[in-house]
Amino acid sequence: MGFGDNLYLAPADMPSLKGLKVLRSGLHLGELKKNRFEPSHALALALRPACAAHVWNLDSSGAEIAGYLRGQTFPAEGEKGWYLICVDGFGTGWGKLAGAVMKNHYPRGLRR
Repeated sequence: MGFGDNLYLAPADMPSLKGLKVLRSGLHLGELKKNRFEPSHALALALRPACAAHVWNLDSSGAEIAGYLRGQTFPAEGEKGWYLICVDGFGTGWGKLAGAVMKNHYPRGLRR
């Protein structure tokens, strides 16, 4: 289901929302920006690592996760594109690998 450039996954048995003002009509999957898809933070939290195309695991006691939660980038190698950043096996947010740097897409309002 789409509203503008935002995509949502709604339950199959959801009743019609016609005429209602709804804040979120389901799980926010992401947004279409300049003919590309940008995944949402809600999707990162809901997605199991096995369902993501690319996953980057961080240790909860490591320095990288502390930097990630502050909005910092970190060095990484692999196929370029979106990565589900996981901590101890749980989706925490998104990173986008470009070159040898994982760019941080953790929401600014949640950063420490």
